[in-house]
Amino acid sequence: MIILPAERRLDRSNVPAVLIGIVLLNILIFFLYQANDPLKFSQALEIYQKESLFEEEWPLYLDYLQQEQRYQDLDDLRALYDETGALLVSAQMLSDRGFADYLDENGRSLFYPSVYYDWADARRRINDEFESVSAVRFGLKPNDLSVVDLVMYQFLHGGFMHLMGNMMFLMICGFVVEGAIGHLAFLGVYLLSGIVAGLVHVAMNQASDQPLVGASGSISAVMAMYLVLYRWQKIRFFCWFYVVVGYFRAPALILLPVYLGKEVLSFYTEPDSNVAFMAHAGGFIAGGVLVGALAYFRPGVLNTQYLEQTEDDGAVYRKHLADIYDALEKYRFDTAFHRIQHAIEEYGNEFELLLLRHNILKLKKSGSWLKNLNLLMAQNDLTEYELQQQEKAWREAVADGARFGEDVMVNVAVNFSRLGNLESSEAIFRALKNRGTDAEKLMRVANFIAKGFTRLQQPDKQQQYRDIAHALMRGV
Repeated sequence: MIILPAERRLDRSNVPAVLIGIVLLNILIFFLYQANDPLKFSQALEIYQKESLFEEEWPLYLDYLQQEQRYQDLDDLRALYDETGALLVSAQMLSDRGFADYLDENGRSLFYPSVYYDWADARRRINDEFESVSAVRFGLKPNDLSVVDLVMYQFLHGGFMHLMGNMMFLMICGFVVEGAIGHLAFLGVYLLSGIVAGLVHVAMNQASDQPLVGASGSISAVMAMYLVLYRWQKIRFFCWFYVVVGYFRAPALILLPVYLGKEVLSFYTEPDSNVAFMAHAGGFIAGGVLVGALAYFRPGVLNTQYLEQTEDDGAVYRKHLADIYDALEKYRFDTAFHRIQHAIEEYGNEFELLLLRHNILKLKKSGSWLKNLNLLMAQNDLTEYELQQQEKAWREAVADGARFGEDVMVNVAVNFSRLGNLESSEAIFRALKNRGTDAEKLMRVANFIAKGFTRLQQPDKQQQYRDIAHALMRGV
């Protein structure tokens, strides 16, 4: 289940500089620093196999697991060995930092003197390689707590999807919080909340040697800050629950115990999960408390005008849309049309408003219909759903004999090149070519169609339009 606040869109008047910096830093660390982790781990594993340490350590590891009363791990590991052999078991043994510490402390008594020094030298090289892996070096380890790790773990991630998921959630909630409390306060509360989240995780997993990485605790804090800033105001939330997708409105603070309760419940009902549920819970608590304290002790820091404007503007616009849809549902098309006209006068040529007006005007096919249709086709920076609606309206209009100017045709051809089917873009390109459209416009369309086919992994079509673009460029 996903529930996200969706009260307003990012606006250019309030650039979230710190948020952008945090996101870029996370991305740079992942691609420039963490990208070498698989190589480091494979090199450690290669030394382990080359030095034949598995045969020496395998019986010791079985004894170690028994001493630690990790009977389930013992059974699972034996089954894995029987099924796959030594390679995957070796990787798991190397990842067990408790076992590495056990060998370091007891190696002299576990190996014969004639074997010990060669083993110790090989193990040292393996441990050095393994400990250079980002999660091992800077991940938050409950049984080996470090101040540096409490900050660094917030900027490391376990994989590309982990990174992208976290950054998406951070962007959705972060820009509103930064706009409300300011850049420096946002940075301070973000980092401090991440530290508190880490400490809560450590407190609930004191014996664990598994490193924690990820910005989830800090992002949970940002979500809590978002809700506390709006308090009891009713704001819009996006909800995704299996096949149910939609929006609902609720007082902001109502969702805080829902978020918190879900994480605590998951911690106790999913003990084998790799998700740091208590870090999330700690982040929620820290973010809510810290921004609440900031609002109480330093109320001048809060940009209340920004928050009120967000709520008021969004609510009024949505009220206009609700009134329009209400009239349409009751087949009061004249009333709906006048309400759409009023909304366009107030908010400008919003895509949804133009589409609603198009659906009413297309029944009459008047000059107003064609004028509105051109405005609709001139829209860009659209979501995938809006692009699909724009293409649908385009196909219907072309079938009805509507004609468009070259600039509009170029715009929609570029827009449609982002869709999963480039049939419309290709048809428009052919139509533009038949009209004798100038080479620069044709070249632009051809380049975007080529990019579209690149994304769709159709190299023949990609090359076809790339060649067309090159030929047009030579003719300019």
